[in-house]
Amino acid sequence: MKLTLIAAVSVLSTLASGLALPDLTRRGTVIRPAIGVVIKEDNATTSFPATPAEVSRRDQRHEVRTLLGYVVPPCTGTCTISFPSAATTSTGSGQLQLFTTIGYPTPETTWNTKPSTNNQLGTFQTSTTGAGTVLQNFGLTFACPSTTANLGYEVHPVGDNDSVTWDITTGGFIITCG
Repeated sequence: MKLTLIAAVSVLSTLASGLALPDLTRRGTVIRPAIGVVIKEDNATTSFPATPAEVSRRDQRHEVRTLLGYVVPPCTGTCTISFPSAATTSTGSGQLQLFTTIGYPTPETTWNTKPSTNNQLGTFQTSTTGAGTVLQNFGLTFACPSTTANLGYEVHPVGDNDSVTWDITTGGFIITCG
């Protein structure tokens, strides 16, 4: 009886080990910004590190924006820009607009020396309790580069009396490749 029970458990273990388990590996490569620079309208010749990243506007002026630079390795398929985490702070509308830039930011980039803003890619709704959601998508998905690419972006507040902050090393905007 003991031998039969042991044999049955052995057979069942062998069968169970061959069953397909769900694949929990992350799909694609997640790319965080290699650089983040906060630029301020009121301090037009000073650059600020993005610790934290920040966008805000108060009384239709005093605008603060964040420049982000990504080094995207060669990859195949489709790349997607998202805001999959909660913001550190989010007041007012909590909405952000993401634009491409003509050029890549440097740590010395200021309001007066920033790369030109190019195309609006999308608008995001942020909160402090969950991932940012896409409100408008004008190009958040694109063909991944076949060679290493340095991509620059600028983040703006949407409304007046808005403020959003996030940590670029653990949250905020990411590019998913592949």
